[in-house]
Amino acid sequence: MTLEEARAILGISTEEEPSEAVRRLGEARERLAEMVRTAPTDKLADQFQSELELFDQAMAALREEADRRRQAKLAGVMALVPGSVSGSAMKSKRDNFLDEPAPPKPTRTTVVPHDVMGAPAPKPEEPKVPEPVQEPAKKSSKGRFLVYTMIFMVIGGIGGGMAYKYVSDVNKLNRRKEIMLLERLGAGLVNSRRWEEATRSYLRIEELDPGSAIAANGRRSIEVGMQEEQEQFVGYWTGESQAAFEAGRLDDAREAADKVLARYPEDEAVLALSEKIRNARNDSLRKTLGAEVREAVEQRDWAVAEDGVTELANAIPGDDLITVLAKEIAAGREQERLDLTRARELAASAKLRDAGKFDPKVMEWMREAIALAPHDPEVREVYEKVASYSRTLHVPKDVPTLADALKNVRAKDRVVLGEGTFDAGVVVDFPVQIEGAGEGGTMLESTALEAPAITFGPGATGAVVTGITFQCKGFDASDKRFPAVQVRGSEVEFSGCTFKDASGNGLEVLDAGQAEAVQCGFENNGWDGFSARGSGSRMVARECKSTGNFAHGYEIWDGASAVVTDSQATKNSRNGILVDSAAEKLELTGNTITGNREYGILLSAGAAGTVHGNSCSENHLGGMLIRFAALSVRVEKNTLEDNYGDGLTLEQGLRADTYETNRLRSNDGRDLRQNVSFAAGN
Repeated sequence: MTLEEARAILGISTEEEPSEAVRRLGEARERLAEMVRTAPTDKLADQFQSELELFDQAMAALREEADRRRQAKLAGVMALVPGSVSGSAMKSKRDNFLDEPAPPKPTRTTVVPHDVMGAPAPKPEEPKVPEPVQEPAKKSSKGRFLVYTMIFMVIGGIGGGMAYKYVSDVNKLNRRKEIMLLERLGAGLVNSRRWEEATRSYLRIEELDPGSAIAANGRRSIEVGMQEEQEQFVGYWTGESQAAFEAGRLDDAREAADKVLARYPEDEAVLALSEKIRNARNDSLRKTLGAEVREAVEQRDWAVAEDGVTELANAIPGDDLITVLAKEIAAGREQERLDLTRARELAASAKLRDAGKFDPKVMEWMREAIALAPHDPEVREVYEKVASYSRTLHVPKDVPTLADALKNVRAKDRVVLGEGTFDAGVVVDFPVQIEGAGEGGTMLESTALEAPAITFGPGATGAVVTGITFQCKGFDASDKRFPAVQVRGSEVEFSGCTFKDASGNGLEVLDAGQAEAVQCGFENNGWDGFSARGSGSRMVARECKSTGNFAHGYEIWDGASAVVTDSQATKNSRNGILVDSAAEKLELTGNTITGNREYGILLSAGAAGTVHGNSCSENHLGGMLIRFAALSVRVEKNTLEDNYGDGLTLEQGLRADTYETNRLRSNDGRDLRQNVSFAAGN
């Protein structure tokens, strides 16, 4: 390596002596070696080692040049001193001159002075000097000692100054080297997003160089990087959480929000989103468990109902619905006890009146009793006895089909259908009892394009149907669609039956007929679940459930009247209950109407009647809408809450104080909207 390369590597100016540079850089070399030993990573240690090797090569070149110059300078200095030696003896002469014995008395000699250029001066004329004596010899030896002493004092002073400068320069170089390496290390740690380690690097730079711009810029880069990282992280996972929340994937939404809060627990936007997610999950849990518990109460499965309440209490301690459901279970148990008591009273009365032959009154009592307590052995025993007095045909045991059985029975006879699915499409025009095996056990089926499963004609008044599911195969999209069951001009009772999958209505009453349904279900029909149409027609529904129908749950229109009590209307594509009839004797009481796409109850018209104690919630357009044509209907003490539209909507001309006993709260729209004007025909 050349001297120029060594100077360039070590940052030494061309004017600085190599010997001074060597002394000054010795400590810097040790600091660099220490950095190799203590490097935080192998990569940095290798990098420092390569720099150390280059540093050593440059130092070697400087030492060689320093030795050469020292030899040359010493040779020049000693040449100026009388009696000095030159060449290789110079060093030993310099080191040992104080230990030499006093020189012998000099003989007279002539010293030739030199001028400043080193050339001999012209000889002056020799003066006559007396012979030297011993004393002048002593003075000459003493003079040489003083000269040497002065030389060493000068050299010592120069050396002390040089030593001070050397230490100062070494410290500066070491700091500069360390700062350079720490700056490089800090930048790499910032790029790797290792904020704590990067911060330590820049704090060390600040210690080495207070007020350093490098340290200030480094800390700013850390702040900017951390802010950018936070914005990227929070933005990504907040977006994921919001998207999942809007899609209804609440568990995924909560998981994404929790990722943000684990690192940034004070983020206000995510805290607000997390609260919305928690409320939505609680609402979903309330709806699910509430429906399950109420279904269990309806089926009188108390173990399932109580398990549902316990699960809700564990998930949402203190929620109001826990108390509500617990009360419903208690009320259901009490109702079961009352029903059993009533059923046994009827059975006892039937026993007293039983004369061993068919008695319409006894049969009426026992039909009610078996509907109240279908699984009680005592009640069923009496029912089977009195029912046996009429003629009974079993399908398929006695005859293969319902049509064959109807050909062979007379009024008040009994047809018992076994389990299974039977083709129907029959007409019944006399009073007869038709019994199935219970919910889901016996199914009467017809083709949607041909006829209802059963049509009851005007002569069928007094007919009773229990425990049968009526359904249609296929679908008819025409304007005139068949229902699952049709009652025309007669009065028929249905108990424990299901009407489903019809192209038209589930159960349809017309031509001044009347259908009474007790504990029946109306599901997934193409029009209404239960419909009564025309003057004189009447619908009676007690403890029924109408759900998932393409139009309304219950519809009363064109002059018909209705009684709907203690029933449900849920998730129908239009209204839960639609009343569009001027008939009197309207009674809607104690019903639960939820989740319908339009209104819970729509009173479009009505001559007289009562709408009392119903609960309308979570209906999309609103809880209840009352048109001016229903002015005469009393609407009182209904609960209209948590609907997605308005609670109670009143057409222009209706006074709000007329409806002040109704409970309105927590609706997404207004709780009360009044003076609404509807376009003609709506």
